[in-house]
Amino acid sequence: MELKGSKTEGLLRQSFDNEIHAYFKYIYAASAARKAGLQPLAEIFYETAQNEAEHAKHEFNFLGGIGDIGSVLENTIHNEHKESAHLYPDAAKVAAEEGFTEISDFFFRMSKVEQRHEKKFREMLDNIDNVDALEGKTVSHSAVKMAQIMLPDQANPSGYVHGGELMKLMDNAAGVAAIRHSRVNVVTALVDELHFLKPVRVGDLVLLYSRLTFVSYSSMEVRVEVDREDLFTGEKVRALTAYYIMTALDKNEKPTKVPPLLIFTEEEEKFFNDGMVRYQMRKKKSAELKEKLKKQVEKDHDFQPV
Repeated sequence: MELKGSKTEGLLRQSFDNEIHAYFKYIYAASAARKAGLQPLAEIFYETAQNEAEHAKHEFNFLGGIGDIGSVLENTIHNEHKESAHLYPDAAKVAAEEGFTEISDFFFRMSKVEQRHEKKFREMLDNIDNVDALEGKTVSHSAVKMAQIMLPDQANPSGYVHGGELMKLMDNAAGVAAIRHSRVNVVTALVDELHFLKPVRVGDLVLLYSRLTFVSYSSMEVRVEVDREDLFTGEKVRALTAYYIMTALDKNEKPTKVPPLLIFTEEEEKFFNDGMVRYQMRKKKSAELKEKLKKQVEKDHDFQPV
């Protein structure tokens, strides 16, 4: 019997929609429970969400699965265009007319995001037979998660971990992310906006998260976040944050070009724009410093001792 057009197909589609909705609802519920300090409840919500996702996967496969990738790309481009050109602009207009300014702004921003999605998927479709020729890598491609327990030899006599030890771990996390993106050797050029927020003690589990936020020709800005976890209570707090500027080097140890950073989400776009501002400020300060040093050298050269 043909599934298409049957009542069973309708029930599968309804079940799939319900499972996807439940998945996201439970993921958000897990986050809320975690913030409220209800870790056991958060874990139950999270595991239930994964179970709902597994249900949806089976239902999706019964409905025919993903199909051939070319057709999927064409359908994706169609949907992204519909959202960017019609759905979100129309929704923004309605929300504005009804006085929901914040929601209207959100819909407008989403239309721009969907435009970027459509553009990138069109590039993929046009180069489907030579995907490796496409330039650029996503933020998630190089993102890193690392964990390490803090030991006595990393701390002072009072049991607090040395800042230098934590910076070394952060440098490693930033370096791995930068190499994943560039696939060449990298060196640390600068540490920017380093903030020590909470102390870390012996026995704490240090969790590091690093991801690229901005790239120029040969440099990569990597945001590194450090959480500390008490293994006995499960409590997690943000301990440090910083931006590590990594420079890509070729085989002759000269700066070399890195792939562009592909931006998809609003958060990634904000980090990228902020990173560009920091990059321009660093270039300006560097130029000012070079000019100052040049003048100082000329002044020293003109100085005639008596």
